[in-house]
Amino acid sequence: MDEIEREQLRSEIATLRLLLEVNEAAALDEAKRADRALDTLRQEAATREQQAKLVHEIIAASSDAVLVLDRNWEFLYVNRRARDDIFSGQDVVGANLVKDFPEIVPATFYRRYEKAMDERVPVVFEDFYGPRERWLAVSVSPVGRGIAIFFRDVTERRLREAALHKTEKLAAVGRLASSISHEINNPLESVVNLLYLIEHPDVSPVDMKTYASLAQSELARVSHIVTNTLKFHRQTVEAAECKMSEIMDSVVSLFQGRLATRHIAVMRRYSTKDTVTCFAGDIRQVFANLIANSLDAMPDSGQLHLRVHPSCDWRTGRTGVRVLVADNGCGMSAATLRTLFEPFVTTKPATGTGLGLWVSEEIVRNHQGTIRPRSSQRPGRTGTVFSVFFPHTN
Repeated sequence: MDEIEREQLRSEIATLRLLLEVNEAAALDEAKRADRALDTLRQEAATREQQAKLVHEIIAASSDAVLVLDRNWEFLYVNRRARDDIFSGQDVVGANLVKDFPEIVPATFYRRYEKAMDERVPVVFEDFYGPRERWLAVSVSPVGRGIAIFFRDVTERRLREAALHKTEKLAAVGRLASSISHEINNPLESVVNLLYLIEHPDVSPVDMKTYASLAQSELARVSHIVTNTLKFHRQTVEAAECKMSEIMDSVVSLFQGRLATRHIAVMRRYSTKDTVTCFAGDIRQVFANLIANSLDAMPDSGQLHLRVHPSCDWRTGRTGVRVLVADNGCGMSAATLRTLFEPFVTTKPATGTGLGLWVSEEIVRNHQGTIRPRSSQRPGRTGTVFSVFFPHTN
């Protein structure tokens, strides 16, 4: 081997040593990065484990009853509240909800569980749980291949709301009392005067017959008012088919005195296709609230527009009947509209309870309907419109 070849070999060896040093440095750097990544993963795993443990402890100690079921309706997890309140302290993990506990699965509850299980969508509802005689707020969420169910006892809240509803109904009676008494007093005064004329010795048979006919007409008017008043407060056990226009007119008749005294014109526009399955007494309360508010907001010689026509809910596509109650009163501000359906919020502190529209909204919601207000305070275009939609149940 000559000197040139040896020099070339030494050069290659030097190059290889340099490359080896570089590779060793890179390998050490990669090893350090791998160690750091592994430490990070370990820390993240520890954090997740700690978070999972914390969540588990929170759920275990929750005041809500919590169940987790797999796809076959077997219990995977039951927290302490659920075990004590629902299963009387019994450990049910591994048991089957449908096979082992059919008595605690009311049909209405189970159908909603099935919806969450089969469609993989969350379901939230409130319903009465007969076995415990309690109202429950229930939230069902897909978890893995099964579902998690959260129960919260809302019986006390429901009782408070029922008491407020009763308060508002009594207040509604008070508000209508003045209108009804005025409506009844006027025809009764006419009857008294007509009877006096009939008993007068100089009255002719023809006049007597005329006076008797007028008295009979006035008494029929009183009977009509009383009948509509009884309809307002009579409630049926089951919903029945009712015509919205007839319910609306029965409410308007209770305000005839105020309408006539203030010269307010009622503009009706009713469709013949206005039948809805509902609780008529509750719906009368809704319309009475809306009409009374319109009368309070309107000046003398105002206009009250009532419209009933077939419609549909643009969000769901469900068909039904829409009722519009509109006035040319003073209107409401945007701030008032935002709090309109909150309890104890009123623009009439001297006479209002602040519960009328709150109760009305719940009544409409219980009929699966909607109530939407629009209002304007612009000069020359003041007024308010309430749009109430009731879906068909079939």
